[in-house]
Amino acid sequence: MDRTIGVDVGGTQTRVAAVEGGHLRVRRAFPTRGIREVEDAIRVVLAAAGWPKPGTIGVGAPAPLDMRAGRILTCPNLPGWEKVGVREELGRAFGCPVYLANDATCAAIGELAFGGRGRDFVYVTWSTGIGGGVVAGGEVVWGATGAAGEIGHIVLQAEGPPCACGKKGCLEALAGGASLARRGSEALGVPLSAQDLVRLAQAGDPVARDLVLTACQAVGQGLAIVHEVLEPERIVLGGGITRSWEFLGPHVLFALQGMARTPPQVTLTPLGDDAGLLGAAVLPAYIPNEWRGPQT
Repeated sequence: MDRTIGVDVGGTQTRVAAVEGGHLRVRRAFPTRGIREVEDAIRVVLAAAGWPKPGTIGVGAPAPLDMRAGRILTCPNLPGWEKVGVREELGRAFGCPVYLANDATCAAIGELAFGGRGRDFVYVTWSTGIGGGVVAGGEVVWGATGAAGEIGHIVLQAEGPPCACGKKGCLEALAGGASLARRGSEALGVPLSAQDLVRLAQAGDPVARDLVLTACQAVGQGLAIVHEVLEPERIVLGGGITRSWEFLGPHVLFALQGMARTPPQVTLTPLGDDAGLLGAAVLPAYIPNEWRGPQT
């Protein structure tokens, strides 16, 4: 396998890694800012790995994308990334082919290539936002524009809270980390992250517990819908909020079991935070030809 750079641009944190033969040689993580910080991190990683340049760069990003142009369009969870031509910018900086895809789809690719190697599964990331990637019959399901698997924007409450995507009552608006942090901070009167809110819920704070358990119910409902539509062998979960799965999991699964006729197998990814990085690194092997575009 070629020497590749994987980039996982998250709503809170960005990760960059040098990947060779399916192994993460060097990695760097930093708060998400902009494309220039990604360029700087790639240079640091290349130097640490002793590589003059990468063979390819694969980037996963949680925003509506123009797959043909390799460009991020709008970016509710990524301030400073709107209309950024990722393929053009990084291709010019490093003189190599650059590929861009949805971050949750990249995580699904990582799971397909390096994780449980199932043939029919849905990968769901529960972090700042909520996203998904679908694998059916061992093939990645991309959809018409590359946006297949957007579980976070399934509407669960028609008159629910506004979502950054412009709709109301999306799963992401009900249970995403950014939404939980905002509602928890407002309800308790102090700045809180989603992880802070979960810790307070675990400690028995009634307001935090109510918010977190409501989010768990929404996630369970979303997973039940996904299962009924796609009937995957299993649903694989990843993302920062799932680090508290020991507490959250029983509540999510209780809601799921009450809403699905035949509840699916639900597991955490064995790859942890590396799923998206590994998937981005091997993106060239999976992305459809029509979205590769002109490359350096």
